[in-house]
Amino acid sequence: MPHALCLLIRAMTEVIFVEVTVSRMEMRACEIAEENYARGRRLQIIALDQEQAERLDDLLWTFKPDSFVPHGLWAGYPDEPVQPVVITTRKEAVEGMDSLLMMGYSEVDLVSQFSHAFHLVVDNEERLDSSRRYWTLLKDAGFSLRHQSR
Repeated sequence: MPHALCLLIRAMTEVIFVEVTVSRMEMRACEIAEENYARGRRLQIIALDQEQAERLDDLLWTFKPDSFVPHGLWAGYPDEPVQPVVITTRKEAVEGMDSLLMMGYSEVDLVSQFSHAFHLVVDNEERLDSSRRYWTLLKDAGFSLRHQSR
């Protein structure tokens, strides 16, 4: 793909850096999932590991008593049904998803496959430094970036 076309595609992807405390990281992920579902977006969540994926799966059922976010753990099997919100640990795009929530970091090429992406900026020094470097990487790659405080 020509370089100019890659930058155009990336510029169409809006990446929102969302500040969050360590203690609210998974709860905020559920809120983002609920907001995206309410907007009619299909959201892929890439968890840090299988344990976090399972916690998010459970939490999406219980984080608000009046909330319903259809979701499921996605393993990538052929003909696997895809919910409006999928949780995975695989760093590959799930077909049909238009938004991405990264509990960690994803490659530029993966992020560019979505119209919207969310990166959680966690309030510990190591994660803050990594998020600053990630911002610079995505900015240099031509993404549209926005910051959202708590």
